[in-house]
Amino acid sequence: MATQHAIDFRPLLSTRAQIGQTARGTIASATRTVATPLYEFGGGRPDPGSFPYDDLVAATAAMMKAEGADALTYGDSLGYTGLRDLVAHKYRLFEGLEVERDNILIANGSSHALSLAISAFVDLGDPLICEAPTFSGTLATIRRHGPEVIGVPVDEQGLVTGVLRERLEGLRRAGRRCKMIYTIVNFQNPSGPTMTLSRRHELLALAQEYETIILEDDAYGELRFEGEQHPSLYALDTAGCVIRSGTLSKILGAGTRLGWLCAPKEMIPALSSFNFGGGVNPFMSRIATYYMRDHMPEHVARLVEVYRNKRDAMRRGLLETLEGIDARVNKPEGGFFLWIRLPTGTDRTRLAELAAEARVQYVPGTSFFPGGGGEEFIRLAYSYESVEKCYEGARLLGQAIRAATH
Repeated sequence: MATQHAIDFRPLLSTRAQIGQTARGTIASATRTVATPLYEFGGGRPDPGSFPYDDLVAATAAMMKAEGADALTYGDSLGYTGLRDLVAHKYRLFEGLEVERDNILIANGSSHALSLAISAFVDLGDPLICEAPTFSGTLATIRRHGPEVIGVPVDEQGLVTGVLRERLEGLRRAGRRCKMIYTIVNFQNPSGPTMTLSRRHELLALAQEYETIILEDDAYGELRFEGEQHPSLYALDTAGCVIRSGTLSKILGAGTRLGWLCAPKEMIPALSSFNFGGGVNPFMSRIATYYMRDHMPEHVARLVEVYRNKRDAMRRGLLETLEGIDARVNKPEGGFFLWIRLPTGTDRTRLAELAAEARVQYVPGTSFFPGGGGEEFIRLAYSYESVEKCYEGARLLGQAIRAATH
């Protein structure tokens, strides 16, 4: 009898699987700053105290009474109709934006939604432009698809469209075409700015001139604490070049795993061809719909207050301990994150050691730059911990930064 042995599957992996493993490893190694944090400021996890436990139980009972077996069988390939209508209602309620259910494709969270859009348009080796810095999770998804990733800087007004034009023109001169521009327009993750209205118009004009798709990521748009709300790129688009992603992760619960793409109707078949058969989680889609139909405005208003208080507490703790040195702490108008430029002369290895001793978790800025760099930055999430722990942990981290700076 032949000796049994496990085959080495690694030579059989597809190119994209190999790229994906490398991308995940790069992000994971960069974010593993504290093994057992007491102050979890790393990932953007929603506040657990904000979850509407009892109301979700009631919504589930009401849904099961109304829909019964339909909730437990396969669903529509584009997603539960009630949830697509709810997304359209959300846009109308918060933005005055009129869309139809035929513009909406439900996905398994916004990460899956973004992946669907990238899969539909981007091949191995294609040029794709994204912000530098940008969200590390989407950066891993982008890299897994194997494009040439080209970074464009972000300033206090958002994506720097002057540099974007240079990148697009350089590709054109080389006989190449950018397939997609990925941007986070509101409370940019990680650096925080909201793209100005003038920059939005400039971005749309460039996309039309150079005939490329814009992938607009708006996971946090409803969580605005202050400042002026601008129309989305999708709302301003007249050329049919914008795909917009959204999610319930930040305004209901990340565990719902429900997101969507909002796109021109003509694009929906191409985008849905990469989606799961039988619809995305028909059961949870119904529960979320039944709850949000009755509670969305007041629930979101409560979340805005919760996260504003956390942002302010974390900033207060940092500013109190960093006074007098040249660290910079931003003040985003919404969302989950603070972005810190470390003082000149910070020993980053020593900072990581001191933060680990204090059990304060953060993400190094290097995780967010597609072409390298970002050593002078760190990102903190104020979303998960209590107001008190945001303040306490920020003070501990501020003290660590001072001690690591020479």
